[in-house]
Amino acid sequence: MDSGRSIVNPPETRSMNWKRAWIAAFALLVLCCHPIFPQQTSSPVQPANATSSDTTAATMATEDVLAGPVSDDDDLRRALTGKQLFIRGLWLDDDLHFNMYGDLVSTSPKGSFTLCAVEIEHVRLTKKQVELEGVRYGIHFDDAANWADSATSFDLLRVTPKKKHMTIIIDRQQVITPKKKKEEAKPGAGAAKTGAATSPAATSAAANPAQTAAASGEGQGGADASTTDPRKAAEQLRYAINRIFAPGLDGKMIAQMPDYWQYFYKAQMEHHSMEPTDPNIVRPGPGVDGPKLVRNLVASSNDYAQRCQVAGVASYKVILDPEGKPIGVAVYRPIGFGLDENAVEAIRKSTFMGATKDGKPVSSVIDMAVNFRIYSKLTASPPPGTTQQAPDVAAGQDISPVTGKPSLPGPYSAGQPTSQTNAQPPQPAPQ
Repeated sequence: MDSGRSIVNPPETRSMNWKRAWIAAFALLVLCCHPIFPQQTSSPVQPANATSSDTTAATMATEDVLAGPVSDDDDLRRALTGKQLFIRGLWLDDDLHFNMYGDLVSTSPKGSFTLCAVEIEHVRLTKKQVELEGVRYGIHFDDAANWADSATSFDLLRVTPKKKHMTIIIDRQQVITPKKKKEEAKPGAGAAKTGAATSPAATSAAANPAQTAAASGEGQGGADASTTDPRKAAEQLRYAINRIFAPGLDGKMIAQMPDYWQYFYKAQMEHHSMEPTDPNIVRPGPGVDGPKLVRNLVASSNDYAQRCQVAGVASYKVILDPEGKPIGVAVYRPIGFGLDENAVEAIRKSTFMGATKDGKPVSSVIDMAVNFRIYSKLTASPPPGTTQQAPDVAAGQDISPVTGKPSLPGPYSAGQPTSQTNAQPPQPAPQ
């Protein structure tokens, strides 16, 4: 849809299609579109705590991890060792087991793509499996970068604890060497061989190829668990690896993200302003009494962010219906590390008073800021009624490796819309 077209809906209609409002600003991603590739390209991920990236977004066609056939095991090792990849399924467990088709057979929770960057350090191969040993990294977006470069200005922070690693096992299609036919039987044994060949058991086996394959080991563990063709087994493994991993955040990965991330990447790729063009969606101005934040739900952090001391302010565009209900959220300046997902959930559950124009309720768009902070012994929430002080910078206490600044005291808080001045203060997060 053309980004300049506006959609006219009655402002009183609560059930307005908010997705169309965002689409009026920029169309959703299509699977075949060029990918955004927010991945470091100038230097490899270092085993240290953080590495920086400030590259421009690439507009290249979607690329597989293994683009061509893999001739042997040494070729596969060279193709994967040291590679920086993304886990397509967004699995968060550090011990993952996939079958030969690339389907997860172990159990694992799913999470944000910002926690699914991996670097493969070691590749071990057996006849039955490929074992990948690596490190998981989290994406932390640079809040000081220009908005147009937000998608590619980020740090990669190691979230796998030191001296530990994640293990990814992929089952292989086994290659079975066909047995050589036995030499012709000695003279005089022909009658016995003929009798055996025409026996009911032999006739049944010849009529049931599956039974014959099972007797020789072919097909054990599944219809295609083994093969006599090494090229077929290599192609099956290549297919599984390309299903499990992506070399970057391509169009296929982005199309599977929640809509609020799709809006962000589409706007970044096309350098569009992230503003709905529907004239019925207003911003505070002459004759407009802007929306007000009545009660905000505190956005939670996660263990990854706490261990890596990820703190900062992220911002989001929010569409409210005439009654003040959040009906559309788009990431504007992300923070990463799975925190944006928590922020969107908190915004959707917060309570607002809707905007009015000339005394009539109208749909509106506002900016929401969410402040994520860090808990530690130095920054634990103090008793009620006390004043929280940031750690002493000069003393160098509890300095975040991400921002280079002192860790901020808790709690986490959802920020106010830019037009709001009298919202209730945020409530402390549960300890």
